[in-house]
Amino acid sequence: MAGYVGNVPVPQSVREDQSFTATAGQTTFNTLGYTDGTRIKVTLNGVLLEGGGVDYTATNGSDVVLTSGAAADDIVRFETFNEFNLVNQNLTTPTFTDSASVTSTTTASVSVSGDTTATLSLKNNTHEDTDGGRESTLIFQGEQSGGEISTLAEIEASHDGTSDDEKGDLIFRTNDGSDGTSPTEAARIDSDRHFIVGKSAADAGATAGIELRNDGNARFTKAGATATFNRLTSDGTVATFQKDGATKGTIGILSGDLYIGDQATGLLFDVTGADAVKPFDTTTTAERDDGIDLGSSAARFKDLYLSGGVYLGGTVAANYLDDYEEGTFTPTMYATGGGTTSYGVQTGTYTKIGNNVTVNVYLGITGFTGSGGMSFGGFPFTQESSRNAVGEVMLNNFAFSSSIVQTTAYMVNPSDVRLYSTRDNNTWVREGVDTSFDMYLSMSYQTA
Repeated sequence: MAGYVGNVPVPQSVREDQSFTATAGQTTFNTLGYTDGTRIKVTLNGVLLEGGGVDYTATNGSDVVLTSGAAADDIVRFETFNEFNLVNQNLTTPTFTDSASVTSTTTASVSVSGDTTATLSLKNNTHEDTDGGRESTLIFQGEQSGGEISTLAEIEASHDGTSDDEKGDLIFRTNDGSDGTSPTEAARIDSDRHFIVGKSAADAGATAGIELRNDGNARFTKAGATATFNRLTSDGTVATFQKDGATKGTIGILSGDLYIGDQATGLLFDVTGADAVKPFDTTTTAERDDGIDLGSSAARFKDLYLSGGVYLGGTVAANYLDDYEEGTFTPTMYATGGGTTSYGVQTGTYTKIGNNVTVNVYLGITGFTGSGGMSFGGFPFTQESSRNAVGEVMLNNFAFSSSIVQTTAYMVNPSDVRLYSTRDNNTWVREGVDTSFDMYLSMSYQTA
């Protein structure tokens, strides 16, 4: 080290000098810090003071406390010599108030060690309460192949808020390649201990970004898909949900299909095979047949919308119900000899369950101009060609062809209903038309 003849004195020291203008009665002066209270110099208005409790004490590494209070505008000067040396030698609590650097042609390093606690302190001496103020920053730089110095990243601690308090943020910044000497904030830990990525403040998910909150809650917010879970190689659980340490649900993958559930009650979304949602046991990771109810007596689903059918009580064709329908239609009366019918009432309702149709008809005939065998039509579905059907009929003010025992509605193909009367000890007879009567008819038939 230039300036010495013979051996360089060891240890070397950094001199620190501070000046204070006292207030009336002031005893405590907060300094930049000292290593050893016996290796400092304190003067009062140019007069050297004696330490060790005579004129002052200096024991906590920061404060100098006068034995007697100073007068207003007294000048207190403080000097310390903190031990350090260069090139792999020790520094004992040095304080740098402007700047310091460590350079090397190979590897530059700074090591802080202590017998009990090792501490590296960065202190901003500006008195302020601004948000983002009181900042201290670690800057990470490097040189590009052309020798340009690039700022790669920063870690900064700063004040959180504008109050006169001690709240602090820890901010992490990285350079995306176009930030120059001002890297962009990538994440921060705020004074509430929330870890925030992609934004500068925790806002309960109101804006895009990630919040890992100190209460264990996590919020992921963005436009579009917010999370991806990727299990590699084998089938099995992708996510587990617990309550007080006990598993209460899982989401997993089986042969390319997603399943979700709790123990033996789950669902498998079979997209690789049957395009079906199947009952599933998440414990055994197997389909579960005839074991899971959909709803219960006290917890029912409301409406079920199906474009196909339902297998009830079995899985063969005989158990397949593919249609249920209710509606109205307009029944008509006509005769084999033609003619015109006048109606006072003309209503019809039907219920179709599968291929079985039940109809109820009420006709009030007020006039008819034709003749021949009477028929009724306008039914909503065509009868199956290999079947005929009979039904009940009740007539009022109808002129029967002869004395009868019973009258029956009889449907022949395609869907032509005729009235046949059974006579005592005689053949049945098809009834002809009447010009004014009422008829109630109920029957069931099968469609194709």
